[in-house]
Amino acid sequence: MITHLSLPYEKHPFFKLPDNEKSKIWRYMDFTKFVSLLDTGALFFCRADNFADAWEGAHTVENVRYRPVLWRANEADAPMIRDVTADLYRSARKHTFMNCWHLNEGESAAMWKLYVSHNEGIAIQSTVERLANSFQGDENEVFRVYVGMVNYLNYDKEMFPDGDTLIPFVHKRLSFEHEHELRAIIQAIGPGPDAIDAEPLADGLLVNVNLRALIEHIYVAPTCEAWFAELVESTAKKFGGQMDIKHSDLSRDPVF
Repeated sequence: MITHLSLPYEKHPFFKLPDNEKSKIWRYMDFTKFVSLLDTGALFFCRADNFADAWEGAHTVENVRYRPVLWRANEADAPMIRDVTADLYRSARKHTFMNCWHLNEGESAAMWKLYVSHNEGIAIQSTVERLANSFQGDENEVFRVYVGMVNYLNYDKEMFPDGDTLIPFVHKRLSFEHEHELRAIIQAIGPGPDAIDAEPLADGLLVNVNLRALIEHIYVAPTCEAWFAELVESTAKKFGGQMDIKHSDLSRDPVF
């Protein structure tokens, strides 16, 4: 089940943003997902427990070791504290939804290969500021969209701040450092101590955005045919978008 929402953006005290909020971000996708974006006017937020990485929302070894100290537990209660908090953070995965971007001033050849098949894909180029401003939900809504950079750690030796169920979702293992990821995150947990055990709101969320505010440029895949670039442009126009369509800079002729 997919739920469609309009939510406002809000800064989160523990989420780090680039010093320059005009820093470029990229979202690589196939043509079908591009059409879906134009048709719905919404970004898709995948539920954390549906991501391929089973470590989404997990903690480091040092976090788990330090947990009884954080909760001021005595030695006898330490195992119980570890079990209860592990259940809490594991359950939070079912209520956390994420939309991921690649933070980079230029295109990434690796991202094209990873997310676009058959040379028939596009990359939306936006900025951190544009992404934040594209969410225009009512301030009276219960949930918020938060945006932050992912911090990459050695999960065997390092730790991150604990005590907030959102913080684990802006941390990943060092093996993913090449992603240079920036995330928009929603944690759809209602008030009350039993909310974490409630049924998830949805399998995924479609969150309304202002596409004109969000999209700065659209790049077509570097080795795509001319007809595909024309199709992307005509499709954007049919949905009322006067968007700047560019061919990937990676397709330029070499200079000798």
